[in-house]
Amino acid sequence: MGNFHFIRPEWLLLIVPLVVVLIMNWRRSQKQNSWVTHLPKHLSDALRVGESSRVKHLPIILLSVICLVAIVIASGPSWYRQSSPFAEDTTPLVIVLDVSESMLQKDIAPSRLFRAKQKIAELIDLQGKGKTALVVYSGTAHLAMPLTQDVAVFKPLLEAIHPEVMPREGKFAEYTLPIINKLVPETDNATVLLVTDAVNQLAYREYQGYFQGKGYQLLIYGVGNQDVPSPLPMEIETLSKLASSVHGDFVAFTQDNQDIQNLSGKITSFAELSADQAEPWFDASYPLVWVVLVPYLLWFRKGWLVQWCVVVSLFYSATYSPNLYAAEFSLVDIWLTKDQQGALYYQDQEYQQAAQIFENEYWKATAYYQAGEYEVAQQFYMRSDTLQGQLGAAASLANQKEFVAARSLYQEILEQYPDNQEALHNLKIVEDVIAYIDRFTKEQSKSNERQVSRENGDKPKRSDGVKQQVEQDQVIQEVLSAEQILNDPGANEKWMKRVQSDLSSFISTKFALQYQQGAANQTEWKDAAK
Repeated sequence: MGNFHFIRPEWLLLIVPLVVVLIMNWRRSQKQNSWVTHLPKHLSDALRVGESSRVKHLPIILLSVICLVAIVIASGPSWYRQSSPFAEDTTPLVIVLDVSESMLQKDIAPSRLFRAKQKIAELIDLQGKGKTALVVYSGTAHLAMPLTQDVAVFKPLLEAIHPEVMPREGKFAEYTLPIINKLVPETDNATVLLVTDAVNQLAYREYQGYFQGKGYQLLIYGVGNQDVPSPLPMEIETLSKLASSVHGDFVAFTQDNQDIQNLSGKITSFAELSADQAEPWFDASYPLVWVVLVPYLLWFRKGWLVQWCVVVSLFYSATYSPNLYAAEFSLVDIWLTKDQQGALYYQDQEYQQAAQIFENEYWKATAYYQAGEYEVAQQFYMRSDTLQGQLGAAASLANQKEFVAARSLYQEILEQYPDNQEALHNLKIVEDVIAYIDRFTKEQSKSNERQVSRENGDKPKRSDGVKQQVEQDQVIQEVLSAEQILNDPGANEKWMKRVQSDLSSFISTKFALQYQQGAANQTEWKDAAK
């Protein structure tokens, strides 16, 4: 509302004659009623039975309000510009894509991440012009594609993004803010599209503080299906509150293209016009016409004020519904927070119920862990980038028999906290288990079948396994010439598959180097801006 003004301010001068008329009417009323003062009080009261001064002056008060509203309508209040259909969309679009493990949930077939990438590609095609950038995050955040208008380059890179290219597991959207801050110039009114299914509490606060101090538009695209049960459902309430707190918008996933049409419309309406064009100010006075019209049409009805006020009050009380989830509200919510209620269930060892009520990610993860839901517990532990969160995630992996992944995470913890006794103790246990399984495998199995970790889509990797030796003469190396690639469709297809495979490998290497250099998990966007 900082741009609030009147398009036709000269009409506000009519307030002066309106005030003059009201003063003259009041004086005339006082003069007409002066005779009452000459009568005894008991006679004046008897002659004025049923005549209340408040009711008597109500018509003139209401008429004054209607006239004042009419003057405001004529003045044309406005606080934002309306976009022109002929304007060029030059506003940068920064797409922030969540590629954490929860995005592999299958409540949207084949997975949330797969459909999210499809929707992003559709949005890019629909937008047409304008520069677009891609930022991806899980346990770290990276700039996958700087601002570009080249859709042909953007789409193959988008397809190559999956959880395996990320150097670290987690779900830390707050790490994307320094990248966004460096990516978009201060003079641009950028649109940031956050594509995710949930945000942690720290990311919620960081995004809120960042976008409240910027002129950027935040759109949150929630990916998930509320109608299909999932151990990690989309947190629609949290995402909606975050968007509304920074005057942004939340759009939920739909099977048709209605969600993309909605996003495209919001992006276009926010678009910055070219320098030689000026947006007209939107005249917001039109809805106020009904405020004047409805009372004016009912003016001739006797007793209309009381009757219609009752009708309006009943209609308002029947239809008003605050933005609360009434089905989940109980009297306990008045006295105890959700975390306090969850603590009570946790003390009674009702861990499943406690996990569903807790709002704090760490407590929710601990409750799921105690309930035996180790996979879900791991995902919530990985939303807290703290020592306790990493220890909990490693313990969850070990309970899932993901011993190799647990060992790697414990080793990563000890790199940051070399004296942590819990990590040292648990690492020793996990290494002993892996060594035992390796010995058992060598003794009992003569198979050279390679075990694949669950993260790669198969059974948990419980040991290092028996290594295979491949002779050099068994490796078939095929060299394709440029002429073969151009003329032979089969050779061209093989080459393209290699290029796409190399793209994922390149991205994975790039992201790993950024993580090693400490450039992928920064949170202080204010310091980065300096």
